[in-house]
Amino acid sequence: MSLLLVLLVGILLLWLLACGWAGYRLRPLALIAILCGGLALNSAWMVFGLDAHPLERHALTAHAAAILYAFSAFGIGYLIGRVMRHWRADRVEERPDRQEGSV
Repeated sequence: MSLLLVLLVGILLLWLLACGWAGYRLRPLALIAILCGGLALNSAWMVFGLDAHPLERHALTAHAAAILYAFSAFGIGYLIGRVMRHWRADRVEERPDRQEGSV
């Protein structure tokens, strides 16, 4: 693999982690900001790096895929966050009147 491809895949993974974090923390406005930034970077790459027209079918398909990736990462982050919040809320805490090791 070329260094450029590794760099682009790394940026995609960071972007997906940011979308997942927004879902984990229930921050839909952060998702919108992250999504707009990612789509802007994707457009810049397609126009300047690949010399594609912004409204051609392949570019629009790439944007649609990016939007679906972002919503999927947000949903997975939301589900993980929800499970973690419920898990923390259901923890059994030690009663203060009982000593450790006593029956």
